[in-house]
Amino acid sequence: MSSPRFEVESSPQVLSVAFHGRLDSAGCAALNDALLAQIEQVEPGQHLRFDLAHSDFVASAFLRLCILAARRVGGERFELAHLTPLVREVFVMAGLDRHLRIDGVAAS
Repeated sequence: MSSPRFEVESSPQVLSVAFHGRLDSAGCAALNDALLAQIEQVEPGQHLRFDLAHSDFVASAFLRLCILAARRVGGERFELAHLTPLVREVFVMAGLDRHLRIDGVAAS
């Protein structure tokens, strides 16, 4: 099994981080420092999007990274995009759908 990875695309409006692979505890630990460095690059007024189209599993360690990212940029500027149904269910079960914007739907 390969380690998870991410790719970054930036525009003046959005810094998009596209994840690939299983985002389990070990994978998140491996990505942690590089991901936090990318989050620090978000400019004032720029949004941060985590694209999960190519990730079919997330562990609680990834939920933690999402919370950290949302706090860093402000919840209204953080979005999760392209969640598979199983990954979306993890966020719903954790109650994070009430706090994070998911696929363009604002937190309730």
